[in-house]
Amino acid sequence: MATSIYIVIFVQGSWFIDLDGRSDGPFSTLESAMAEAVSRAASTSREGGRSEVRVAGPGHDNKLIYQSAQRSLLSRAVADAHH
Repeated sequence: MATSIYIVIFVQGSWFIDLDGRSDGPFSTLESAMAEAVSRAASTSREGGRSEVRVAGPGHDNKLIYQSAQRSLLSRAVADAHH
């Protein structure tokens, strides 16, 4: 199953959300763009898909800020081993 990757990007003084080459925005603040991206990614997750949100703007260098709850078998095994 493919993962939907929502990327919050800073272009020409505004923030946008990019998903598969389609952008939405502009958003006036980074916080508003991140909130909208996480909301969309969570909706994708609730519908059964995997999703994540990354910020690729000044000072963020492709930072992961959200990942859907569906984790890989390996990550679940690691988490269970620490409990």
